Amino acid sequence: MSVLARAHALLPPLLTPLHRALPFALLDLIGAARLSSVINWAATGVFDAPGTARARDSDGTHRRATALQELVGLMLIVFGPETFLAACTGGTPGWLLDPKLPLLFAVTHIVQTRTPLRALLPAAPSLALELVLAVPDAIGRSLLLTRVTVVPLLHPSSLSPTSPLRGLPPTPASLLAVPFISAVPFAALAFTGLHLFAPAPRVDTPAELRPGGWRAADVWIAVVVPALFLVLVGPVDGWPWGASVDEDDAFVLCAAFTSAVFLGRAYWNFGRIKAAVKRKGQKSKTH
Repeated sequence: MSVLARAHALLPPLLTPLHRALPFALLDLIGAARLSSVINWAATGVFDAPGTARARDSDGTHRRATALQELVGLMLIVFGPETFLAACTGGTPGWLLDPKLPLLFAVTHIVQTRTPLRALLPAAPSLALELVLAVPDAIGRSLLLTRVTVVPLLHPSSLSPTSPLRGLPPTPASLLAVPFISAVPFAALAFTGLHLFAPAPRVDTPAELRPGGWRAADVWIAVVVPALFLVLVGPVDGWPWGASVDEDDAFVLCAAFTSAVFLGRAYWNFGRIKAAVKRKGQKSKTH
């Protein structure tokens, strides 16, 4: 068995429901908890620009969005893309047929942010935390950008009659646009376009559309990973270029690439900051 095949063999346990009473895969649980944590950091002002002053409630705590408002933003991020694609193609969003995943994300967020368990969660991201979660994040993102959005277009016979992707022909444009739509615009709207995790929502230019916004890893990776996957598995219907690599092996290579990007991003965002603060402290001691 090749190295790629052995690596791919580690994937099924992450995607298999844990128990009949808990019909969710481990990756679903990690993804729901991870997204809830990021939303909680945004709602508590961790990502606010330096010098930004948040209003305080009567008890002295920083004001945050209501639970309902945060859930609206969460649902927009997770299920907005599928709903949009269904509206475009005449399909039915999967969450309308089976509401288990919306319930999982909603309950997870309420438990993590509105119960005493919130005291057990990290109040802000850190280098160690981001490094630990970089690989699970990368696997989930790679699945979204390949298996969930590209592979169904390459194998339309596997789609259910109500799938939002059924009837959408595989073309270079659709094979790149569908994963991008599924990963970028609705998260951009929720976080910085509508500020749904701020105490008062407002309409603004999403960060991804501001100068330099395209450099964010979440933006360009939504184009690069599907293109890499297609170049590896092609030539296929709708994509005439490629190296004829097996789809499972291609996915492992895409996940490895995304893991490297996310690990690098974690160090760039947090390791450099920590090192700069340390150097600044050492300089201050010498003066």
